Amino acid sequence: MLDGLRDYTGTILFFGIPLAAGSIVFIWRHQNLARRGVTVHALCSTTARNEKGLVTLRLLYEVDGSQYYCDSMPYQFPPIGVGQRLDVIYDAKDPSYAEVVEQRGRGRVPWFLGGIALVFLLLLGLAHL
Repeated sequence: MLDGLRDYTGTILFFGIPLAAGSIVFIWRHQNLARRGVTVHALCSTTARNEKGLVTLRLLYEVDGSQYYCDSMPYQFPPIGVGQRLDVIYDAKDPSYAEVVEQRGRGRVPWFLGGIALVFLLLLGLAHL
Protein backbone atom coordinates (compact mmCIF):
# COMPACT_ATOMS: atom_id res chain seq x y z
CA MET A 1 0.00 0.00 0.00
CA LEU A 2 2.78 2.43 0.86
CA ASP A 3 5.13 1.16 -1.85
CA GLY A 4 4.06 3.99 -4.16
CA LEU A 5 5.73 6.48 -1.82
CA ARG A 6 9.12 4.93 -2.59
CA ASP A 7 9.00 6.58 -6.02
CA TYR A 8 8.88 9.98 -4.31
CA THR A 9 11.58 9.38 -1.69
CA GLY A 10 13.86 12.16 -2.93
CA THR A 11 11.07 14.72 -3.20
CA ILE A 12 9.60 13.90 0.21
CA LEU A 13 13.04 14.10 1.87
CA PHE A 14 13.97 17.29 -0.03
CA PHE A 15 10.84 19.15 1.08
CA GLY A 16 9.85 17.26 4.23
CA ILE A 17 13.02 17.54 6.31
CA PRO A 18 13.52 21.33 5.93
CA LEU A 19 9.79 21.98 6.34
CA ALA A 20 9.57 19.90 9.50
CA ALA A 21 12.77 21.39 10.94
CA GLY A 22 11.72 24.95 10.10
CA SER A 23 8.31 24.41 11.66
CA ILE A 24 9.85 23.05 14.84
CA VAL A 25 12.18 26.05 15.15
CA PHE A 26 9.37 28.51 14.47
CA ILE A 27 7.07 26.83 17.01
CA TRP A 28 9.86 26.73 19.60
CA ARG A 29 10.65 30.45 19.19
CA HIS A 30 6.94 31.37 19.22
CA GLN A 31 6.42 29.43 22.45
CA ASN A 32 9.48 31.07 24.04
CA LEU A 33 8.06 34.51 23.30
CA ALA A 34 4.71 33.48 24.77
CA ARG A 35 6.40 32.17 27.94
CA ARG A 36 9.10 34.69 28.66
CA GLY A 37 8.43 37.61 26.34
CA VAL A 38 8.74 41.18 27.54
CA THR A 39 6.70 43.93 25.88
CA VAL A 40 8.32 47.34 25.31
CA HIS A 41 7.45 50.51 23.40
CA ALA A 42 9.78 50.61 20.42
CA LEU A 43 10.61 53.73 18.42
CA CYS A 44 10.08 53.70 14.66
CA SER A 45 13.40 54.85 13.21
CA THR A 46 12.83 54.27 9.49
CA THR A 47 10.30 53.01 7.00
CA ALA A 48 10.95 51.21 3.72
CA ARG A 49 8.54 50.71 0.84
CA ASN A 50 8.91 47.63 -1.37
CA GLU A 51 8.08 47.23 -5.06
CA LYS A 52 4.46 46.30 -4.20
CA GLY A 53 4.00 49.50 -2.21
CA LEU A 54 3.97 47.77 1.18
CA VAL A 55 5.76 49.46 4.08
CA THR A 56 8.11 47.82 6.58
CA LEU A 57 8.94 49.57 9.85
CA ARG A 58 12.29 49.41 11.64
CA LEU A 59 11.57 49.59 15.36
CA LEU A 60 14.30 50.33 17.90
CA TYR A 61 14.18 49.23 21.53
CA GLU A 62 16.64 49.06 24.40
CA VAL A 63 17.33 46.24 26.85
CA ASP A 64 19.82 46.66 29.70
CA GLY A 65 21.60 49.51 27.91
CA SER A 66 21.94 47.67 24.59
CA GLN A 67 20.12 48.79 21.45
CA TYR A 68 18.18 46.27 19.33
CA TYR A 69 15.85 46.51 16.38
CA CYS A 70 12.86 44.63 15.03
CA ASP A 71 11.62 44.88 11.46
CA SER A 72 7.87 44.58 11.08
CA MET A 73 6.10 42.50 8.50
CA PRO A 74 4.92 44.62 5.57
CA TYR A 75 1.91 46.87 6.08
CA GLN A 76 -0.36 48.25 3.41
CA PHE A 77 -1.28 51.05 5.82
CA PRO A 78 1.34 51.33 8.58
CA PRO A 79 -0.14 52.22 12.00
CA ILE A 80 2.67 54.65 12.85
CA GLY A 81 5.33 56.77 11.21
CA VAL A 82 8.94 57.68 11.93
CA GLY A 83 9.37 59.00 15.48
CA GLN A 84 6.27 57.25 16.83
CA ARG A 85 6.13 54.17 19.07
CA LEU A 86 4.71 50.68 18.67
CA ASP A 87 4.80 47.72 21.06
CA VAL A 88 7.22 44.87 20.39
CA ILE A 89 7.74 41.72 22.41
CA TYR A 90 11.25 40.34 22.83
CA ASP A 91 12.63 37.13 24.30
CA ALA A 92 14.08 37.84 27.76
CA LYS A 93 16.86 35.28 27.17
CA ASP A 94 17.59 36.48 23.63
CA PRO A 95 16.67 40.19 23.35
CA SER A 96 17.69 40.27 19.69
CA TYR A 97 14.63 38.15 18.82
CA ALA A 98 11.47 40.24 18.78
CA GLU A 99 8.15 40.57 16.99
CA VAL A 100 5.62 43.37 16.66
CA VAL A 101 2.88 42.61 19.19
CA GLU A 102 -0.02 43.40 16.86
CA GLN A 103 1.44 41.15 14.15
CA ARG A 104 1.78 38.05 16.33
CA GLY A 105 -0.49 35.29 15.16
CA ARG A 106 -1.61 32.13 16.82
CA GLY A 107 1.02 30.12 15.00
CA ARG A 108 -1.28 27.48 13.51
CA VAL A 109 0.38 27.36 10.10
CA PRO A 110 3.71 25.90 11.33
CA TRP A 111 1.84 23.23 13.30
CA PHE A 112 -0.20 22.34 10.22
CA LEU A 113 2.69 22.32 7.72
CA GLY A 114 5.09 20.64 10.14
CA GLY A 115 2.48 18.01 10.92
CA ILE A 116 1.95 17.23 7.25
CA ALA A 117 5.70 17.01 6.68
CA LEU A 118 6.15 14.67 9.66
CA VAL A 119 3.28 12.43 8.51
CA PHE A 120 4.82 12.10 5.03
CA LEU A 121 8.26 11.39 6.53
CA LEU A 122 6.76 8.77 8.84
CA LEU A 123 4.84 7.12 6.00
CA LEU A 124 7.98 7.15 3.86
CA GLY A 125 9.89 5.47 6.66
CA LEU A 126 7.18 2.81 6.96
CA ALA A 127 7.25 2.29 3.18
CA HIS A 128 10.96 1.49 3.35
CA LEU A 129 10.60 -1.10 6.13
